[in-house]
Amino acid sequence: MSISTKNPNHPVKTYELRITFHPGSVTVLEVKQRTIALLKSLGVDSFVEGAIDGLDIDNEFTSEPRDFYTELGGLELPISVYKYSVEFLEDLQARISRHFDHRFPNQVSCSMHDMDTAVWLEGWKESFKPIITERFVIFPPWDKPGEAISKDRLLIEIEPGIAFGTGQHATTQLCLRELESIAKEAGQTSLASASLLDVGTGTGILALGASKLGFGRIAGTDIDPDAVLASRNNAAMNGVDLAVTQSTVPSPAAAKNLSSAFQPPFNFVVANILKVVLEKILPDLASALAPGGLLILSGLLHEDAQALTRQAEGLGLFFVRESLQDDWACLVLRLP
Repeated sequence: MSISTKNPNHPVKTYELRITFHPGSVTVLEVKQRTIALLKSLGVDSFVEGAIDGLDIDNEFTSEPRDFYTELGGLELPISVYKYSVEFLEDLQARISRHFDHRFPNQVSCSMHDMDTAVWLEGWKESFKPIITERFVIFPPWDKPGEAISKDRLLIEIEPGIAFGTGQHATTQLCLRELESIAKEAGQTSLASASLLDVGTGTGILALGASKLGFGRIAGTDIDPDAVLASRNNAAMNGVDLAVTQSTVPSPAAAKNLSSAFQPPFNFVVANILKVVLEKILPDLASALAPGGLLILSGLLHEDAQALTRQAEGLGLFFVRESLQDDWACLVLRLP
């Protein structure tokens, strides 16, 4: 993988897997929904709908309301997944083909494209604005906060690359506020001896927040190689020694091949990922906790929180609290 000369922390190329849908035995909407469900089940939680290539939109002003989504292709819009790792996308393409070729032949096609990473990163500059919480200021390198804003707050500088997690989403903010509350309740001395595992770390924002708050042993895992790269780069940019590996939840057997930072059990486990993934790995998350430890879960809507709580209670955890923001929920559960 070649590295950009403009920014040595990023690969030169960013790759796109474009998934296109075609009419067939089932509706385009159904096959598209099945594709999205497949992506989520594989832990791919970041993708976009793109305009059909070559489609010309007449931008002439009229007073009549226009449905641009339909004009741009509507349900037939392709889905694009962007990664630094072409190998990751090639594997994803193979999985999609195996899943759909026999079920819906000729209704799903994939193509690979690439672009300069610098062009991709420019797109973040409009959408990534600083986030201010009670304890933190989270900001991108191109928009550093002034002294009045950053005074008495902990600074986290985040360059997202193409990994998920900049603090903009309600679920990330909910998790950060829970970490703030835990740090306030625990006190600095006991916090320094506490261990924390951030599962699905993305850009590393929650692990970095925990480090800034004074948590002791901290480890991050993610199945996405781009997220591992982004979180390591962000840790270095913030002067934090963060242990990150490409993995899900490290079992005791798997942890033997990793550094001591990844050895379970942990006093705190946080997972801000998709509900469909949380449901699958919840037993592993619970088994990674030390007795009396807290499990912090987000990435789910309030309407889904009760079902996940019941699943957790079936594993021996009990409900502590739920916090909400914009219909999104964050659950805190304890292992006795």
